[in-house]
Amino acid sequence: MTVLLRHLLLITALLSGPLQASGSNWIDGLSLSFGRDSNHNETSLIRGGLQNRWQRTWFNGGAWYVGGYWDAELAYLESDVGDSENNSLFDLSLTPVFRMQRDATLSSGVSPFAEAGIGAHLLTDTRLGERTFSTALQFGSVLGLGVGFGGNGQYELSYRYQRLSNIGIKQPNDGLDLHMVRIGYLFEQ
Repeated sequence: MTVLLRHLLLITALLSGPLQASGSNWIDGLSLSFGRDSNHNETSLIRGGLQNRWQRTWFNGGAWYVGGYWDAELAYLESDVGDSENNSLFDLSLTPVFRMQRDATLSSGVSPFAEAGIGAHLLTDTRLGERTFSTALQFGSVLGLGVGFGGNGQYELSYRYQRLSNIGIKQPNDGLDLHMVRIGYLFEQ
């Protein structure tokens, strides 16, 4: 797993460096998540992500507002249950995430937030341990709570719950429930 972590960090750094240096605003942030499932499948997860914040916000009248971002992520999932042939897979996802948060400039750089999103996930296998997904295309709903901190709230620490499911496209539809800790960094605008 540590080799995979190094590869995810290297890929993320290679993708974000040239885009930031050229003045591109496509990548606004980086994230790294670690997680486990909440059932007997004993699945662990490591996920690296790139974020693109939306330019539009809503309900800007007070200290809180609603905004959002695109979250593009690559994850590696591994199960300690079942045969070695079906104990790991990769997950490539794109999720629009809505976020309600406090304006960091009004609270000394501390910015609590709550977020929710639903996105598409493409799996490299339809089996993981004792779980059968039936389709490589899955949908992931995510709910999260966290806090931004630093001078402008550029560092983030959050908890996320995610449900992966094919929403009944094909049976069986075992799905997967994940609990994750996520750390992130937002580039200055």
